[in-house]
Amino acid sequence: MDLFWIKIIGIITMFIDHYHYVIGGNQILNVIGRIAFPIFAFSLNEGYFHTSNLKKYLVRLFTFAVIIQIPAILFNLYYPVNIFFTLFFGLLAVSIVNLKNKFKIPVYAFILLKIFLIFFIFYVTKKFDFDYGIYGILLILVFNIFRNNKLFLLLAFFLLNLAVIIFPNVFGLFKIQFFSIFSLIFIFFYNGKRGKSLKYFFYLFYPIHFLILEGINFFLKKL
Repeated sequence: MDLFWIKIIGIITMFIDHYHYVIGGNQILNVIGRIAFPIFAFSLNEGYFHTSNLKKYLVRLFTFAVIIQIPAILFNLYYPVNIFFTLFFGLLAVSIVNLKNKFKIPVYAFILLKIFLIFFIFYVTKKFDFDYGIYGILLILVFNIFRNNKLFLLLAFFLLNLAVIIFPNVFGLFKIQFFSIFSLIFIFFYNGKRGKSLKYFFYLFYPIHFLILEGINFFLKKL
C-alpha cells in the first residue's frame, strides 16, 4: 500500500471522527477516528525523510496552521488549536532529535540542549492546548526513532497508549485513544512508495471538511 492510499484512509477516518465531534452519533465513530492521527504522524515522518527542503516543509506547515486557525479565532469556535500546529511542532521536535553537532558543543551539553528544547515543545503544546498535545509530539517521535523496526515501533506505540490510560491528566486524552494502535495495520502494509501526489489536497481537506460538517450541523438543527 503506497502513502497516497494510507493518507486517504487517514482523511476518511478523520472525517468520521469529526462527524462524531461536530454532529454526534454512535461511539464507534470516535473509535474509528482514532486511526487518523497516527497515519498523519507517520506521513509527516515520511515527508521528513524524503523532503529536499526541510525549512520549506516547516514553513508550509506553520503557514497552513495559522491560516486555518484564523476562522476559529474570528468566529469564536470551540475548537482546539488545529492539528497543523501539532504537526509543525512535531516536525520541529524530529529536527531537534536528529540535529547534528556542527558547532562542536560538548556532547553532554548538546544532549541537554536537545532535551530542554523538546521539553519546551511539550510545554507549548500543553499550555496552548494543541490537538493531541504531548501525545501527538511523542507519537511523531516514536515513528521517527523506530521507523525501521516494526517490533520496537509496536512496543513503543503500545506503551505510549498505555501511558494515556494511566496518566490521563498529563495527556488530556481519553482511554479510547488506545484504539489508535489499529492504525498500524495500515501503516505496516506501507510499501515505501509515495503513490499519487495530491499534496495540497490533503492540506485543504482539513478546513474544508470542517466547513462541510458545520454546514450539515446547521441544516440538521433547522429541521
